[in-house]
Amino acid sequence: MNDNEHKKLVKGIIDHFESKGLKIISAAYDGFEKCETIGNHEPDVIAQKPDEDFYHIGEAKTCEHLSSDRTREQFEDFGNTVMLKTGATRTYLPFCIAVPKKCIDDLKKYIIDFGLSMNENIETLAL
Repeated sequence: MNDNEHKKLVKGIIDHFESKGLKIISAAYDGFEKCETIGNHEPDVIAQKPDEDFYHIGEAKTCEHLSSDRTREQFEDFGNTVMLKTGATRTYLPFCIAVPKKCIDDLKKYIIDFGLSMNENIETLAL
């Protein structure tokens, strides 16, 4: 994996989340604590709005890693993570996926292939 490219994508998610008023809880980036495992995988960024109970999950992917089994498992874990809210309604946690601009179309195709296209909680970022 190209560590510099991945790091740039993680920083892009951090900046994106902060621009939405989220506080970064943990991130795979210098100066942050390591993220806790969600499902079977560790996301690249976990953030939260000060007035919300639920987390926002961020995952950075380089183009060459989009089609891997591990990516599919991560997307399924993070894209399908739900939280029970008061009154027992299930809410999908917001999940942001960042990729280089050159493979945003591939990302959208994989989201469909992975059966996640109906999940309204998934946001894509082309950086």
